[in-house]
Amino acid sequence: MIKAILENKYLIKPITSSNHSEIKHLYDLCSDYHIMCNGTNATDEDIDNIFKYTDKKTVDDSLTLGVYNDLLIGIVDIFKNYPNNGTWMIGLLLLSPNERNKKLGKVIHEEIKEYALSQGADTLRIGVVEENINGRKFWDSLGYQKVKSTTVSMGNENHNVDILALTLK
Repeated sequence: MIKAILENKYLIKPITSSNHSEIKHLYDLCSDYHIMCNGTNATDEDIDNIFKYTDKKTVDDSLTLGVYNDLLIGIVDIFKNYPNNGTWMIGLLLLSPNERNKKLGKVIHEEIKEYALSQGADTLRIGVVEENINGRKFWDSLGYQKVKSTTVSMGNENHNVDILALTLK
């Protein structure tokens, strides 16, 4: 399990559905992202969906982390061994607007990368919606490469999504 203190002021730790109100507050702050992807603000159902498990996404292969200073200021959702063994899919890395552009995303990514390596992962993947220009620049800056493009339905909208991958060393 990952638990890390970053730069002596941020804590990364697992979160669960019991953190619903904190996640809702973060999602409200991040309405720009949700409106870009879904066309609306995040709902309670969007929060509940993070913790819904199926035969393809189980509690054992999911890792949902909160990033805290004093409050929840970020969330990371990871699917282990998806779409194949050794590949971890970052489903979401979302930071409060006040915490963006401070290199925190890069620091969080480094923790994820180190943890994934320690657990036998050899690749990280992320899907980035075409409209998320700043997100794409971020992932490109970390060395991710485009693997493929696909179309994904989010809310009432269809989006072109680039699937990016980073080989871990």
